[in-house]
Amino acid sequence: MNVMIKVTRNILMGSALFSCIFGAHWVNAQEEFLCDATQASTQELPTLDSNCPVGEGLWGKSRPRSQNSMFWIQCGIFSQPMPLADAKILYRQISTDVWMKPGANQYRCLIGPYHDIRKARQELKKVRRLQAYHEAFIREVRKPQQGAAKTTTSSKASVVQRRVSQPRTPRQPSTPPQPSQAAKTPTAQTSNQAATSPSSPVSTAGEGIVIRKQTVIAGVKYVIPFLGVKASLFYMEYEIPWNRLSYGQANATCQKIGMKMATASQWKRLLASQVMNREQWPLYLPYWGIDKKGMFTSGKVSQLKGSSLLNVLCVQ
Repeated sequence: MNVMIKVTRNILMGSALFSCIFGAHWVNAQEEFLCDATQASTQELPTLDSNCPVGEGLWGKSRPRSQNSMFWIQCGIFSQPMPLADAKILYRQISTDVWMKPGANQYRCLIGPYHDIRKARQELKKVRRLQAYHEAFIREVRKPQQGAAKTTTSSKASVVQRRVSQPRTPRQPSTPPQPSQAAKTPTAQTSNQAATSPSSPVSTAGEGIVIRKQTVIAGVKYVIPFLGVKASLFYMEYEIPWNRLSYGQANATCQKIGMKMATASQWKRLLASQVMNREQWPLYLPYWGIDKKGMFTSGKVSQLKGSSLLNVLCVQ
């Protein structure tokens, strides 16, 4: 189940549409659900579409109603949207993001999304320690029934510059994390089938593109390119930025470095190698594959519209 919160994050100017996909975490779901959000400026929290599902309250130690559920922490109801500056205290307690969802003359404050109820409960405890949020609680969103309508994404993301989650580092809110601070690669040995590159990025001559991750599996080279934080939208994972591009942008990026989009079979070989987990490749969002296929870490490959903003994977 994808929820394309058009999630993930800081926007430079104007009204912008951006997307976060729950689908990468909803690993057992058979249906994608796309959910839009907008953010008018860097001084406002992103606003979820009014149709975005927020589920039902999950009280006390109640168990989730479904194994495939996603979760929100509801952090209050307000008459006006919460200013981004006011959310900084929340960002210090959480690993996800803060959202506003409009309703009838009110705005619901939501933190998330979470795919792990244990993580949601851990962070709920931290949020409740804050005096203004001691009544926060968890909401459970179960995957839609098969055949449920999907909300498609829009292509207005060209003005998006930064991920909303950046306020988690209030000391330097306008300074993106440097690539040199990339999470260190685990020391686990790769299999004979998959040989990975060092964790340090390698610049590609002539195009200003950085190769963040790369590996070779069965003679096929896989890379994750990075265009920079000023060139396109990015989101944060492992404390470093990763680009999120439309299909056209992803395809053009691969062509610039002399590579192609991955096929479904190549994607499955990459997943089977476990390189992505061992080497901390971004897993939060799906990846673009050839012919506008969205490739999920669950192994599922779905046809998407080219305007969706996903991770970029190139092969050679």
